[in-house]
Amino acid sequence: MTKSSLSSYDLLFQQFDSHTTLLTPNRRLSAYLHQVFKDRQREQPSSCWSTPDILPLTSWLERLWQQSVCQTFKPAPTLLSASQTDTVWETILKHDKENEALLQLSETADMAQSAWRLIKEWQLNFKDASFLTTPDTAAMQRWATHFTQTCHEKQWLDAACLPERLAEKMLSGDIHLPEKILLTGFTELPPQHQQLFSRCREMGTTVTSVNQTLPHSNHRRLNLADQESEILTLARWAKATLTQHPEASIGCVIQTLDKTRDRVWQIFSEVFETTDSRLFNMTAGKSLSRYPLIHTALVLLNLHQRSLSTQTVSYLLSSPFIGEAEQEQMARSMLDHHIRKTNINQIDLSEPNDAIKTYCPKLAKRLQDFFICLHQTDSLQSFQAWAKTFHDCLTLLGFPGERSLNSAEYQTVEQWLTLLNELMTLDHVAGAVNFKQALHHLNKLAAKRSFQPKTPDAPVQVLGLLEAAALPFDYLWVTGMDDMSWPEQARPNPFIPKRLQRDLNMPHGSAERELAFCQQLTAQFKQSAPHVIFSHTDKQDELALEASALILDLPTQRLMDLALPPFQSINDIVYDSKQLESLLDNTVPISVTDSKTPGGVNLLKLQALCPFKAFAESRLHAKALHAPLPGLRPKDRGNTLHKCLELLWNTLQDQATLLQMEDETLNQLIERCILNALAEETPPHHLNTHYLMLEKSRLHQLLSRWLALEKKRPAFKVLANEAAIQYTLGHLTLSVKIDRIDEIDSGKKLIIDYKSGKNNQLHHWFGARPEEPQLPFYALTDTHQVAGITYAQVHTANCVFKGISQETLDIDGIKPLSDVNMAESLSWPEQLTAWKTVLTHLSDQIYQGVADVDPKDPGQTCTHCHLKSLCRINEAFP
Repeated sequence: MTKSSLSSYDLLFQQFDSHTTLLTPNRRLSAYLHQVFKDRQREQPSSCWSTPDILPLTSWLERLWQQSVCQTFKPAPTLLSASQTDTVWETILKHDKENEALLQLSETADMAQSAWRLIKEWQLNFKDASFLTTPDTAAMQRWATHFTQTCHEKQWLDAACLPERLAEKMLSGDIHLPEKILLTGFTELPPQHQQLFSRCREMGTTVTSVNQTLPHSNHRRLNLADQESEILTLARWAKATLTQHPEASIGCVIQTLDKTRDRVWQIFSEVFETTDSRLFNMTAGKSLSRYPLIHTALVLLNLHQRSLSTQTVSYLLSSPFIGEAEQEQMARSMLDHHIRKTNINQIDLSEPNDAIKTYCPKLAKRLQDFFICLHQTDSLQSFQAWAKTFHDCLTLLGFPGERSLNSAEYQTVEQWLTLLNELMTLDHVAGAVNFKQALHHLNKLAAKRSFQPKTPDAPVQVLGLLEAAALPFDYLWVTGMDDMSWPEQARPNPFIPKRLQRDLNMPHGSAERELAFCQQLTAQFKQSAPHVIFSHTDKQDELALEASALILDLPTQRLMDLALPPFQSINDIVYDSKQLESLLDNTVPISVTDSKTPGGVNLLKLQALCPFKAFAESRLHAKALHAPLPGLRPKDRGNTLHKCLELLWNTLQDQATLLQMEDETLNQLIERCILNALAEETPPHHLNTHYLMLEKSRLHQLLSRWLALEKKRPAFKVLANEAAIQYTLGHLTLSVKIDRIDEIDSGKKLIIDYKSGKNNQLHHWFGARPEEPQLPFYALTDTHQVAGITYAQVHTANCVFKGISQETLDIDGIKPLSDVNMAESLSWPEQLTAWKTVLTHLSDQIYQGVADVDPKDPGQTCTHCHLKSLCRINEAFP
């Protein structure tokens, strides 16, 4: 701690002695002043000293209560904790008959409790007629009446009423007060606290306000492009300042720290090239429920719902905080892949299915034990009993895992145990509850409790606005000083009459109040360090910003004058280092035993699109994880449609039968085929009844439209459905299934490939790298008999054939080869030869293991490719 930091509170400690209590607005300032006192004492000859009485105002009030409650109050009321008070308010709103339409009960209860604190702090009479002017304020009057009656009947006392109750009892002399009270760091004191300290003065205690003083302070203002560059420049400035002044204390105040905490931490870690908390420390905690360990615990307890989303199950399968997570890590990954592949959106884990038992037997056993424990638990219990049940259930699931916890995780586990203890205290204000209600309160406690793992003191402190107020530094930077953010907009509480809030100058009650408060806080920041920078941004999203009027009088600081050293982001460093080592390994030949390569003609398609993509997906099996979707995925719909058409033509056999069939008989046939196809292609638990009904109707209409088109064709008969064949190209033998082979009136064959999509282009069959080589490949399997190839586009928007033929076939959508521009005036035999040459070349590339990162069209091929991080295509471009 530097001398300037110590001297800023000289006047304060000159008035301090063993009979003095020093009160602050928050714990951070109290901790800081304890450290200042200790450092001052170390400069004295004495080697020991008494611990100073320095604490936050709220803690002092609670201490007065604890010291005097038994002597002063008969009978002694129970002082409610914050969580107990939350529960009482939520219960009152829940049982209010006029709140039946209230959608967000917990959030409304929080706002009502906030209004109650303001009512008490500013000594409003909630029974006043002004509270009847709006439905919201009338509701607050009703709730407040109920709350005060409940507290009186139950002998409860909440923190909002504590100062006035203490002030009342001070006159009896039973409350011991110090000789002197010093107040520091308070921007303002509400009337309730002013009355309390007036009573202290009446009882002979001296109460004095003392704030830090800095004789000289250098202030500047700086504008930056946007918030990202503002925080980045702030971090660079903090590092440079620390490098030049290793003993200095540096404050970095970020107005939106509660919303941008994670990004701020990321930027500071990148600039300081470390996450070492000995260099910088972020004081703002985040809610316990956002810590992975606590979040996992809460998600695990949600297993009681039995049916969980696939995303939730996937999260749990990858969590390290469950028993045997490391032992079954690969097995749980495979189980996750299996679940995604089957497109199951909701999973019931109360009865582990065969897949869970097969892949992860230890997890299955833990789940079984978990649900047995729940089954043996009473449906209604006290909060204390539920806390034990929660702990026991998590223990059965192996929480928090077997691996060693780091310091932050260990502290988080301690916070979890504290949270369960806090849950037990709700028994004082609520009766027995069920599992869902108990878990709701636990989730709320975790969400409202802010936590920051303890770390060593650091020279650079990253703080929010209010916690930074009154803290002295050697160097200070305050961000967010633009005209839209500073002063802040008024946010009057909806449960207190706006006129009262405005007339009494209550917090956030009016624009005038916000201006005055921000003026005071700005002046306080100017006195917080010898060197202060206020910064603002030029824009927020698309909104242009200017400097706040509260800092316009300050001289401008130029960015270049800060002389910050150059900075490279981690991404830039990695990119620049790409020239350090270069190794081209782009051929991985297939061994002789692998000549029958699985994957079929899709291999040729992938090789044409990008050789590396073909290698990664077919040889490395680097395929994207499936994303579960409600209902049927596009692929599932396509498979179901294929199956319907296969079953239809297995029955019909030829066009003559189709033409002779009565409409009613045909509709019945279509209905049977749809039912059989859905039963075969979709899991029985996968779709609900209403969805199935809609899907059947859609398929029936689509198939009817398609068969109407088939009736208009020249006579044909179906030779094969889903015909399985093998064909050798070069060194590879590929196995494929042809959707359908028709015999046309010439006696030759028309090969049909069903498509449920509508982006089917003939030009994808041509060129040195055809994007859709499937039908050209099929044509090669019987070159003497195939007279044409075509897509059968069975799509709601347009049912049509799209194909080419050796000669005119009188089928709409199928053109003679001579009419197709891409054919380059080749005859049918010549085109077949050209296709064989192209596809054999692709086959040879696959056999030789050609795996170049060479997308045919980066703008198209790479757009939806999942392999960018593996092939590192982006590093090929500056």
